[in-house]
Amino acid sequence: MSKPTIHIIGSGISGLRCAEILLESGLEVKIYEKSERIGGRMKTDIVDGFLLDRGFHVMQTGYPHSKSEIDFKSLEAKAFNPGARIINTTSGKPKITTYSDPFRRPFSSFKLLGAERWSDLIGMAKLRVSLSRMSIKKTFSGGNASTYEYLRKFGLSDSFIDRLLRPLFAGIFLESKLDTNERLFRFIFSSMSRGDMVLPRKGVGAYPNRLAKSIGFERIALSTSAFADDPMTINVEGQRKTVDQVVVAHPSPSEQKSMRGVWTVYFDSPRSPVPGKFLLLNGDYEVGKTAIAHMAVPSDVQPSYAPEGRSLVVATIVGDAAASLNLSNAEAVESRARREIEQWFPDCENWKTLDVQHISAALPSHEGGIDLPFSRPIDENGIITCGDHMAHASMQGAINSAESAANEVIRRIQHRG
Repeated sequence: MSKPTIHIIGSGISGLRCAEILLESGLEVKIYEKSERIGGRMKTDIVDGFLLDRGFHVMQTGYPHSKSEIDFKSLEAKAFNPGARIINTTSGKPKITTYSDPFRRPFSSFKLLGAERWSDLIGMAKLRVSLSRMSIKKTFSGGNASTYEYLRKFGLSDSFIDRLLRPLFAGIFLESKLDTNERLFRFIFSSMSRGDMVLPRKGVGAYPNRLAKSIGFERIALSTSAFADDPMTINVEGQRKTVDQVVVAHPSPSEQKSMRGVWTVYFDSPRSPVPGKFLLLNGDYEVGKTAIAHMAVPSDVQPSYAPEGRSLVVATIVGDAAASLNLSNAEAVESRARREIEQWFPDCENWKTLDVQHISAALPSHEGGIDLPFSRPIDENGIITCGDHMAHASMQGAINSAESAANEVIRRIQHRG
């Protein structure tokens, strides 16, 4: 008797993880991907010898799945320095301040004692200690206020939030008002505190490629259109057939309309403008007035991201910031990015633009006031669906959803048997 075959539509990280679990459970899988490559939003392109991840992207070693399932050593991953740098422009002159993580690098953080209000430093310490005592899953219990409201509860001033946390989390949540549910903030901040932001040697696309290799590329049909008519009926390239089970591992067109977008501008620079393996936050970030939330130099962290003797510089512009400035095409976004960067680094006129990417449906939206769970149960009678839009906006959310989907598949197959 042949094994039941599960047909998965979508080869993003959630679809791949779901397939991996199903194979380990003794079932067979077939994956359909409408594009020519696997990975979904975790793709890496090679342009003129540079590695360009699909949108500025890092992997978090502090996620539960990262700790238990990902071999970062075999991916030859390298880490950003804990903390960040903030750039402010005063009287036309840029000033860069380094904010090292005081819990990991206490001696590097002494200068902040004179640069910041004591109330903000105490508030950040309380926030860090509070979240360090929570399990990862517990970060999703409790209130459902916005991230901004949650931060204010710890006594953090607006100026501190605007200078440090808003540009950082705007690039993570892909929204600038910090309206995102406090639960997601707690989870992300706690995970960042427990681990590192890293880049694999071959880019973030290396991880889905590793999963696809484990699954077997022969099980993946690329450039193939497929959709589910019902839980056990799939339509592949216009051919409708009944199968053992269908899993939809991507958001629907209507769900994509509510997702958040981001612009990313990639530059080839003769040298790194800010050596040191830190993320560079725009301390003057304000929607309607500035575009860039933050910049990074991935090649400082992972030299494989750029040819020898060159540096890759990446600027992130969140969708709401672009919209507020009427930046609706690649030319306008690039021009605005260069104008802002020139105030910080005048030699950017020598930088070559490698690409300007726009991802219109990059992350699901999770506003405050709406219950946000760590993982979401699946309708026992409907089409099984997975992806971060079914859980929460992170790679861990995509993994949680994949595991829920796989468990539901196994339950249904066993129930029929």
